[in-house]
Amino acid sequence: MPPSFAKAGSSGSEIDPPNAMVDEKRRKRMISNRESARRSRMKRQKYMEDLVTEKSILERKIHEDNKKYAALWQRHFALESDNKVLTDEKLKLAEYLKNLQQVLASYNVIESDQDLEVSDRFLNPWQVHGSVKFITASGMFKV
Repeated sequence: MPPSFAKAGSSGSEIDPPNAMVDEKRRKRMISNRESARRSRMKRQKYMEDLVTEKSILERKIHEDNKKYAALWQRHFALESDNKVLTDEKLKLAEYLKNLQQVLASYNVIESDQDLEVSDRFLNPWQVHGSVKFITASGMFKV
């Protein structure tokens, strides 16, 4: 029988010393490998936990950014509406100013041609001038 094999039931003192060294190295290597695998699993688990944490942070940030985007879009829409109203008002005022300038220009032309007095009718258009006829209801209701 080869010297590397020990007999069944023999004591540990009969094991070949060179094989004992190999077995001890093998046992240490297995322990080292187990420890390395445990460290690797822990490292991978921590990495996965970090990824899950980062994912939740990013999802929260996306949610907040979407709310900000919606608010900004509404503000943009409101500003565009206000801008359209103001642009329309600007055009109306520009037209009104143009008409006033034409009236003033025509008034200046008439005034330069002759001395005309401006009637109170034009200065106070809300006042009634001339003959006023009152409407009576006496003929409207007959019994």
